[in-house]
Amino acid sequence: MKSRISLIAFFLLLSVGAKAQLSQIKVRMDHPDSLVIASHRAAHEVYPENSLKSIQEAIRLGVDIIEIDVRVSADGVPFLLHDATVNRTAVFARGPLETMTSEQIRKVKLKNTDGSESDQFIPTLKEALELAKGKVYVDLDLKTEKVQYLVPIVKELAMEDQVFFFDSDWEVLDEVRRLLPEAQLMPRAYSLDDVLKAEKKFQPSMIHIDPSFYNGKTMKSCQKFGMKAWINSLGDSDRRLSANPDQKFAAELVDPGARMVQTDLVPFWVEYRGTVNGQ
Repeated sequence: MKSRISLIAFFLLLSVGAKAQLSQIKVRMDHPDSLVIASHRAAHEVYPENSLKSIQEAIRLGVDIIEIDVRVSADGVPFLLHDATVNRTAVFARGPLETMTSEQIRKVKLKNTDGSESDQFIPTLKEALELAKGKVYVDLDLKTEKVQYLVPIVKELAMEDQVFFFDSDWEVLDEVRRLLPEAQLMPRAYSLDDVLKAEKKFQPSMIHIDPSFYNGKTMKSCQKFGMKAWINSLGDSDRRLSANPDQKFAAELVDPGARMVQTDLVPFWVEYRGTVNGQ
């Protein structure tokens, strides 16, 4: 009996800890000057991208947001996959995910980062969100227009305030908003003019911008409208930091004003977040 009570107490402590973690993230998300860090395809430098283990690892490392890619099977089940086909990330399977049934997809094993066979399978969106619930924000990178299959899962899990939807196709975001009026949206902008149009159309609290127009004028507009700007450290920036993890290089990326950074170098940026935010 004592063992059973101890076990219950352990899980209650875990639940309290998870809620505390999410509460701290929410403070950073809501504060306009606070830096937040998003892990690209979860912690895929360690575990297979978009896998449950990579999500667990990103949460353990202390990210604010996990970015995951969503596609829909032929029979209407959302799964996590970046590419149109499973060819690059699967061990043996080949072909477009969206022509496969959910039963077929559930059997697809993913490769480890070194190309060997992992113990991970392509997860469903529901499995991923259940794992993240109460622990971390989730950025759904929409690789599908079939959002009618995604929204009910977010609603079923009561994660409307923890999930946001990203797309460069604003018509897809329109459909998300139609199905879920309270949905948090992050449109992609390709110019300052896009930023102004996005504010008028969606009134988003966050917006994805590109280096081509990442400057003081753009940041001033984002701040005026209460939008946190999302910038990528992927590619050249992450490679530079990987070769020389000097925080002054990170400062070059965030000093103009972006306060949401997506990265593959999760431990470095989580540490840098503490330096910038003073915590």
